[in-house]
Amino acid sequence: MDGASEAFYHGMMLGLCAVLGSQFKVRSNRESGLGRFDIELLPMVKGIPGFIFEFKHTKDINVDLDSLANSALKQIEDMKYDTELNDFGVEDIVKIGIAFRQKSAVVKRG
Repeated sequence: MDGASEAFYHGMMLGLCAVLGSQFKVRSNRESGLGRFDIELLPMVKGIPGFIFEFKHTKDINVDLDSLANSALKQIEDMKYDTELNDFGVEDIVKIGIAFRQKSAVVKRG
C-alpha cells in the first residue's frame, strides 16, 4: 500500500463497479464536459440514476481527506462531467468524490 497511487484506487473502484454491468454501462476516463471523469455509470434503464465518480489521492498525512473529497466534487461541477449523462437524458445524477490515503477514505456525495 505504501506505493499506492490514484491509479491503484481507480482500478480497485472500477473492479467493484464491474459487477453493475447488467444495469449500467461502466465508463472510465472518458471525456465529458471540459475534461475526463474517473468513472461514470450510465444507466441502461430509464428512471434509475446515473453516477459520476472523481477520485483524489494523497500520501501526505497533513492533507485533510474531507477537504480533498470536497475538491473532487468541485471538480465534477467545474469540469461539467455530467454533460454526457445529460446528453443521454439521465435526469438524476449522483456525484461522488472520494479521497484516499493508504487504508483511509472519505466519501462525499453531491
